[in-house]
Amino acid sequence: MIENIKGVYYLSKAYEKKHGEIWYKVANKSCSAIAKKVNMHSAIVVGVLSALSPNNKWERNVIDAENMCIAYKSDIPLDDVKVCTYNANKQKAIKILSILDKGSMDLENDIRDILNGNKVKAFFDCIYNYETNKTTVCIDGHAKAIYIGEKFALSSNSSNVTNKQYRVISQAYIDATKEINESEGTSYLPYQIQAITWVAWRRIHNIK
Repeated sequence: MIENIKGVYYLSKAYEKKHGEIWYKVANKSCSAIAKKVNMHSAIVVGVLSALSPNNKWERNVIDAENMCIAYKSDIPLDDVKVCTYNANKQKAIKILSILDKGSMDLENDIRDILNGNKVKAFFDCIYNYETNKTTVCIDGHAKAIYIGEKFALSSNSSNVTNKQYRVISQAYIDATKEINESEGTSYLPYQIQAITWVAWRRIHNIK
């Protein structure tokens, strides 16, 4: 399965490598800009964005996260804010914002506890801790498809990732990254290989 990940990497174009390499860094900067705009800790913004991310296109994900943060700061009822994801995810975002009312002695872990799911916790870590994250990989339906080497609809059961699969697929990306770096003389981190292959996979299969 490592060969499937490496195969997609080697099919990636130069601009896709660059895009994937900095994807989480750029995402962090987007969240930091929102945090500065609304005078809020950036971890809260990244947490809200991560909570709202399932089945939400990235551009809309950022808009939804900003709208939720602005509503909180403006005392607008958060239930009135429309988002493009499931209500359960929105409720997680509301709980993360409520941390600001209660205070926290361990902000990052409190946010992770609310996010709960493997994918959304990893998404949070990859964005918030992009400078220090060495091993965490965000495994979504696309990452699983790349690992298996088979395209399937994200709405299908095939896209589900069990806890055991999450650990196995994450390790596969870590191992693939090591082999790519050794053969290419690069210094990618696993989350960057995941992002690069995700960008290439979308082009290869015309995924919008």
